[in-house]
Amino acid sequence: VSSKDDGCDDADPKCPQWAAEGECTSNAVWMMANCRKSCHSCQGGDKAWKLRTHIQANYHNISDGVTRIVRVESVRINNVEIDERKQNVKVFGRFVFSWNDTSISWDKNQWGLSWLNFYWIQIWTPQIVQLNGASTSNPGQVTSKVLAANYTGQVYLWADFSFTTPFRFQYENYPNDMQNVCFKFDDKRLLAVHFTVSDAVKSKEREATTEPFVSGWKVVDVEVKESPLSLEALSDPRRNSFDVQSDNCELCISLQRNAVYFTTEMLLPALVTSLFTLTSVFFQLSKTQPLLLSFSMVSQILSLIILSQRLPSFTAHTPTILKFAGFNLVMTATLFVVSLVLERLAGYSVEIPPPHSIDRFALIVDRFLPLPKDYIYMSLDDPRTGTEDAEGNVLVPVDENGAILPGQEKRFLKSPIIMVYVGISVFW
Repeated sequence: VSSKDDGCDDADPKCPQWAAEGECTSNAVWMMANCRKSCHSCQGGDKAWKLRTHIQANYHNISDGVTRIVRVESVRINNVEIDERKQNVKVFGRFVFSWNDTSISWDKNQWGLSWLNFYWIQIWTPQIVQLNGASTSNPGQVTSKVLAANYTGQVYLWADFSFTTPFRFQYENYPNDMQNVCFKFDDKRLLAVHFTVSDAVKSKEREATTEPFVSGWKVVDVEVKESPLSLEALSDPRRNSFDVQSDNCELCISLQRNAVYFTTEMLLPALVTSLFTLTSVFFQLSKTQPLLLSFSMVSQILSLIILSQRLPSFTAHTPTILKFAGFNLVMTATLFVVSLVLERLAGYSVEIPPPHSIDRFALIVDRFLPLPKDYIYMSLDDPRTGTEDAEGNVLVPVDENGAILPGQEKRFLKSPIIMVYVGISVFW
């Protein structure tokens, strides 16, 4: 509507100055009515202002003790701020609420208007507050932006909100973790409003989460949950009849960490070092094995340093990737020490044979995991026992049970020790 239309003029020459000073917001009712051109309140022309005056003269904003039903028609998420150090989440967005108020209905044929915008202090509106805020001094804010109604008395409210709440992050699946944060809200007048959710919001038709700004995270899902209790009782009398239901309605957001560095900085170092540790099993009693194990331990320590820089400063649960890295480092160090001990034992000059049980276990391991042998077990009656064949293999005499005979040469002790070590490695 242009300024030439009826009812779209400023009643005072100082209106442009007052509008520039922000009076259209701080003193909305008087400014919108008397400085229509400067405050851009010419929608509907003079008919709209006459209808507002008529409704205001006959409207009584007095609570009659009846619980009003307010429906969530739409929700939009604009921004999410996450502070893991303080364990705090803040969300910004916009709600669209609707409710029916027959006191403001009018005849559209008589007035020539189907829709009319209001100012929030003229008619009843829900006074929304957050219930699970981070502090009582800053419980979250809901600001009414647009308030409009059609001729049937159906009122629509567009409200911008900013909710903040403390949240205990779950780090078991870090860095591929998903967090579900819920913000509870209600009317400031308890038991005065019961919130419901429209089918379009439940079916995700009126949810806008396509391009919200979330640093390091991505919004996976947004859900608005209404209270399962009835209008007459917003508390559960089976638990506590004096405990008012604290989740009349809540906004829940599912967030997933955008861990693009997970594969290169966490997963690959863990898998490569594990491969080095497992490969060292095939280099028993050689200089290659301790070198592989020592290199694996150094690499794991370096990867743990990178991992510690990525992990949060504190957490109530140990991430799985950290459990795997710790287990891998402990087992690699244990295997490194065992390899040194067994290599040292294999070089001792002793004439005491190993126990028969260890010998049998070594033979079982040798059956499933054969290795290049320096010894060939021969029968005691074979005249070649105790000598070497053409390929340099020592022919070891054993009894009918497969055990090395007592009192044999000290070199016969080396093969069972190798087999025992292989058995420990395979078991790990």
